[in-house]
Amino acid sequence: MAEVAITVTSGTPFNTDSSDSVLFIEVTNTEAIPCKPGTNAYYYISLSDGTADETYTFSVAQTGTIDPNQAEAFVVENTTLGTVTTSSGVIYYTAA
Repeated sequence: MAEVAITVTSGTPFNTDSSDSVLFIEVTNTEAIPCKPGTNAYYYISLSDGTADETYTFSVAQTGTIDPNQAEAFVVENTTLGTVTTSSGVIYYTAA
C-alpha cells in the first residue's frame, strides 16, 4: 500500500447547539489513484478543534482508479470536537 495525501474539505456539525451532534466529513483526493479493482481504499482522517483531536478510518470498495478531485462523504457522531480548525488525511490503497 502507498500513502496519498488528501485534503479534508468539510467538517461541519449538523447542530452547533448540541455537544452530541454529528460531523459531515467530505474528503477529496488531490490526484488520480490507481486502485486495484475489487479492493478497498481506506480513508484515514484526523480532525482537531485546537483542544481535542479525533481520527477516523473509512473503507470504500473500489472498481478501479479513483479520479482526481473525487469527493467521498462520511458522517460520524461527534461528542468531543468543537469547530474543526485543522484536518489532514491519507488514502491507503492496493495499487493496480
